[in-house]
Amino acid sequence: MSSIANTVSDIGEDIALYRRFIGLRLRAQMQYRASFLMMTVVTFLGLSTEFAAILILFNQFGSLAGWDVGEIAFLYGLANISFGLAEMVGAGFDVFPASIRRGDFDQVLLRPAGIFTQVMAADFQLRRVGRIGQGVVAFGLALAWTPIDWDISKLLYLPVVFLSGAAMFMAMFVLGATLCFWTVQSIELINILTNGGTELTSYPLPIYHVAMQSFFTFFVPLAFVSYFPALYLLDRPERADWPAWIPFITPLVALGFITVARLAWRIGVSHYRSTGS
Repeated sequence: MSSIANTVSDIGEDIALYRRFIGLRLRAQMQYRASFLMMTVVTFLGLSTEFAAILILFNQFGSLAGWDVGEIAFLYGLANISFGLAEMVGAGFDVFPASIRRGDFDQVLLRPAGIFTQVMAADFQLRRVGRIGQGVVAFGLALAWTPIDWDISKLLYLPVVFLSGAAMFMAMFVLGATLCFWTVQSIELINILTNGGTELTSYPLPIYHVAMQSFFTFFVPLAFVSYFPALYLLDRPERADWPAWIPFITPLVALGFITVARLAWRIGVSHYRSTGS
């Protein structure tokens, strides 16, 4: 019981520390509100071109692997809201390679505060709400274009999907940062999986090669970000091709993935040797 209490206490301290870090960064960013608004709008409009391209594509072809434009917009919204949440909360891991090269991580180790939390909060940028907003717009259009038989279980399941998807993208950020303890430089494959993962999860899984489907289901489980939840929420016929319980293990998969990433991070920190910068 004491170990559980200590764990809960540590989590509480990490959350309080993160809130203090973010509060400081928010106050600094709000000193230049015009710049914040401009960057948020630019981010929103820049990402909107991706969604506009999808709409143009469907205007020409009508459907993709049996999914209509509203259903694709549903996948797109799930993926981009989840990625936006992960990027806003934990982008410090995405820029971590530069911290290693500059030797800044040595300073992090010397501070009497949680290492994981310090890195996670290192690049909090409120302008990233533009990506979340763009995902919300796409998701709103999906709801308008696609009839969904909502019930209490689906309404309760939806926020779990967003949080689980954010956790899985966060795990990718952490794993990418962890590799830098040995490589110093960022691994391009991880960048492809994090940023490219948003693109991948914006489309139905069956359009990809069988090997890719297996990889993103069982090894890097990004299929649980949008595809499997959408099968349940949209009552897609492909749901019959999978076990009935598979959409409901999404939070367990996310928990397992982020746990593996956190464990890998601890191993990486224990093997860290200063670059001497």
